Amino acid sequence: MMRRNLLALAAALLGGACTFSSPDAGGGGGADDDGTGGTGGPGTNPADADGDGIGAGDNCPMVANKDQADRDGDEVGDACDSCPMVENSPKMTMGFDGPIQRDHDGDGRGDECDLCPHLASATPDADPDGDGIGTPCDPEPTSKNPPAYWNGFYDAPDEGWQTPAKGGSKADWQLVRRPDGALGWRQSAMDVSQRHQLLLSGSKQEAFVQTSMIVDEVAGPGGLTTLRSATVSYGFGLNSFGDDVYYSCGVRRDASSSASDIVLAVQIDDQNATGLVNADSWGGGVVGAPLAVTARADRTQQGESALRCGGSDGATSREPTLGVNRSPAGQVGLRVFGMRVWFDYVFIVEPRPAT
Repeated sequence: MMRRNLLALAAALLGGACTFSSPDAGGGGGADDDGTGGTGGPGTNPADADGDGIGAGDNCPMVANKDQADRDGDEVGDACDSCPMVENSPKMTMGFDGPIQRDHDGDGRGDECDLCPHLASATPDADPDGDGIGTPCDPEPTSKNPPAYWNGFYDAPDEGWQTPAKGGSKADWQLVRRPDGALGWRQSAMDVSQRHQLLLSGSKQEAFVQTSMIVDEVAGPGGLTTLRSATVSYGFGLNSFGDDVYYSCGVRRDASSSASDIVLAVQIDDQNATGLVNADSWGGGVVGAPLAVTARADRTQQGESALRCGGSDGATSREPTLGVNRSPAGQVGLRVFGMRVWFDYVFIVEPRPAT
């Protein structure tokens, strides 16, 4: 599966697609051996498809569970609950006729109890430091971090997300379901006059951010610069002149030369800060190629940061680094300039501050 292979590689960069398939349509079973279609066997009674003797109101209508056990009280029986010990009530979701228990990576553990909801794993993830973040997605697996922020982009951006004054409009970010069923946020107002940036409310002292994106289209030459990019933005804040200053990590293409990079930069408004850019040449695809991105900013001492930026398309990986004389603190979000881009999710951890 495209997403699982891709996001497994994103986990390797530590050292981030909502692909849905429709629920079973029902039925099963059929006639008895004598062909009479008698009663009592699984699937022989349309009101009791699983044959457990419970018709209307069965909390697992397709899995036999006569005891109707539901330890977390979410009205989904333990026998078919993707989080039997954690409440994860089914929610209405684009592309489904009825509410579903959301399981972004499709590994059988619902998002509410999956310690790495964006990284599929055959067994539950280890969590030696007990912070609720699984080892494959924990930037500090032996130090307890604050709770992670997870958004599988099942719903349109809510009030917790905002655009800066010089970062376009929130209306430019839309919930979109791709042909393969994957849900995510697409920034659709492709232009070369300004960036389109979406920021999560609240500041992080340091930041570790993972996402997965697909670039659908790149604008041609024109505008003040030929550079086009799709990135994570982090450490966002204002300087003394009122400029937006932040770190940027992701994919960049020159519309004139078609050269591409995995780029790590300090941005001032829509421009790269002079000398504060580190890019690794990117020979992998840009348009239509799923790209996992991992961005990290750590405080090395007061007012200084060590930055890392990882990108992988499942075959090729790059990880430029950069040291800057600027604090890592600030908001985290997504940024697009001169591209039309679909984002699958965002997973944010705030590493423990350096001492």
